[in-house]
Amino acid sequence: MRKILYSLLLCLLLTGEAISASNSSEAFLSLPFGHPYARVQKRMENSGAKVLTPRKDSLTMEGMFESYPATFIFGFHKNKIMNTKSLYLQSMGNAEYDQKFYEALQKGMNASYGKTQETPTANTRSAGKIMLKNVWTPDRYTTITLTYNPEMSKRFPGSSINSKFIQLIYKYDKWD
Repeated sequence: MRKILYSLLLCLLLTGEAISASNSSEAFLSLPFGHPYARVQKRMENSGAKVLTPRKDSLTMEGMFESYPATFIFGFHKNKIMNTKSLYLQSMGNAEYDQKFYEALQKGMNASYGKTQETPTANTRSAGKIMLKNVWTPDRYTTITLTYNPEMSKRFPGSSINSKFIQLIYKYDKWD
């Protein structure tokens, strides 16, 4: 997971858009599957994220991810170990900067997990619009999905998960 962070930071530095801010990006990206609930919560809190809704099988937190307001959602297997982690980023209202950030994130993921084909997908939130989707499968149990919704980067969206311009979802299926 550190490779992703370093690749992302390198891409951001190369584009001249990196912003030095306290955020939870390293904690989120480096969190391995199998961590217990309490350890995930503590690690994210130490990086500045705040708990929104604690439950037995999921944990929702709010924080910053590379200068973007972010919602982090962690899912836990019945054995109380993390098997999914999701990141939802809110636009800051600058579509050009949002697109550059998406492209840097995509490059970082491609550098870490191999190049994948970006595919347009029907936008379930806006009829007649598309979203861009990338899927990586670094091993037979792990699936990583990066979705970019350009419609949500044109304005400040609401607080709903569906109104975020980037969604990054890691899923681990070994225990299912």
